[in-house]
Amino acid sequence: MVVHTLWKLGNFLARRNRLISTTATRHFEPENFYAYTSGRWIHDETRQLSLRYRSFNVDALKTVVAHAAGGNSVLKMEKLAEGSYNKVFVLTLDNGQELIARILTVLAGPGKLVTASEVATMDYARSLGVPVPRVLAWCADASSTPVQSEYIIMEKASGVELGRVWDQMSSDQKDDTVREVVNIEKRMIKPFFKAYGSVFYQGDVDSGVVHDRFVVGPNVSLPFWDEERRHMDIDRGPWTDPLSYLKAISSRERIWIHNHATSNPHPTLFEPPTHIQDQQAHISLLNRYDAVLPYIIPTQDPILLRPTLWHTDLHFGNIFLSQDDLAEGNVRITAIIDWQHACVLPLYLQARAPRFLPLPDQIPPSSDDDDDEEEEEAFDQQAAAAAALADAELANRHELYHTTTASLNPDYHHALSFNTRDLIITPVQFSGRTWSGGYVPLQNTLLRIVDNWDYLGHRHFPCPIAFSQSEREAHAEDAQEWQVGEDLQVMIQDRIGVQEGGWVSHEGYEDALRRNEELKEEFLQQKPHGKDKDTFLRAWPYRPVV
Repeated sequence: MVVHTLWKLGNFLARRNRLISTTATRHFEPENFYAYTSGRWIHDETRQLSLRYRSFNVDALKTVVAHAAGGNSVLKMEKLAEGSYNKVFVLTLDNGQELIARILTVLAGPGKLVTASEVATMDYARSLGVPVPRVLAWCADASSTPVQSEYIIMEKASGVELGRVWDQMSSDQKDDTVREVVNIEKRMIKPFFKAYGSVFYQGDVDSGVVHDRFVVGPNVSLPFWDEERRHMDIDRGPWTDPLSYLKAISSRERIWIHNHATSNPHPTLFEPPTHIQDQQAHISLLNRYDAVLPYIIPTQDPILLRPTLWHTDLHFGNIFLSQDDLAEGNVRITAIIDWQHACVLPLYLQARAPRFLPLPDQIPPSSDDDDDEEEEEAFDQQAAAAAALADAELANRHELYHTTTASLNPDYHHALSFNTRDLIITPVQFSGRTWSGGYVPLQNTLLRIVDNWDYLGHRHFPCPIAFSQSEREAHAEDAQEWQVGEDLQVMIQDRIGVQEGGWVSHEGYEDALRRNEELKEEFLQQKPHGKDKDTFLRAWPYRPVV
């Protein structure tokens, strides 16, 4: 069954529609709900907006929400948030309750599978004692509901977003938050299914590995469904051994390259150079990766291979805290949200520190030729001192996370810190996206594997792949060019004031357009003598349509 709601009959929904309050919709503009309204793009905006546009029957959705909450009418419906994958609405009912409604965009992947998996995943996480909002109604088949879209209706997360209060929290409260997160992660580490994939209820997928009410079915994570991959005949699991899962990743990329990859003869500053945009080179590199793959799986350590469901996106906006506890100087996590695309993978591939606890970047040393005015120099020193203090605090808190995890959740700490972790995880991360910038990093990781073969425990037989001296020299040049490109992208985005893809807030849009033109003119000054201006400017990544 892919349809799960608290009501079954379309006739009943029609009767309930008449109960919806009209006062909240008298001045309602449905396009504001359907369209993406939270920002703009300075490049390729029409396509970006169309991918995030999703129409649905607003009144039918209100009916579902009203019934799910035991109310008679929806007094107010507001768009709470939106991103690439969802539109999130908060609805206030006549009985005082507030519920959350989630509507998917096409970028989220296959609506039926993504919706069904998220609901089952949230249910399973709740069964482990993880604070997750309850789902009150849902439908994974847009063609079967008057809402005309997949949807999830759930409780509104209680408490306040961690990101809204972090800067006001005491150091002790921040430390307690870290400990709370570790305690929740400890609950998640319990033994799970004997397969890798995504979690569903029994009956929502055709086949899978069953565990009580749940089943591990196909993987719904985006890399298996992005763009043309959605229509490709590829292995999406479930998998009962790690080698099959890892081979499915490289096979997916190989099939996509063979059928869809095209070389751009005039790459932008953000794209790989033409000599790297070669199908055969990518396929050859993936074949080398597959040759060493069986030897970089930690088969001698069953803890690392344990199938584990994990929330891999614990940032400030996905963690909620009790406001009452904060007022008393304490910390209690009341909700963990956004379980979309969560899946079951080997523990060693899931393990990572929460996103709200990144390792601090090193502060670059001050340059001798900086502006030497005393006032600015004093300001720079104060800013550097403040940044250094913040980085030291973050580093200490990151260390607290690791020491607490080692004490309370030793298996997970082992997955975070085993000796060969960096050597064997990094190639997996790049094997599924060589065409979109991962070719050079994957080649680099394979070189490291060749050079550290004995360290991986295989000194009794030779590595099945090798790189010639000329290949190594060519890679060194490619790696240097790749790093320059990465640094250049960060610099350009920072100078213009946009995020990846050219996204910018409404308020910053006009300024971003202006700065883009200014920076493009600076770039034009670097044009070699005799080269055509229009041809040279094809390399500029942001070309607004104005």
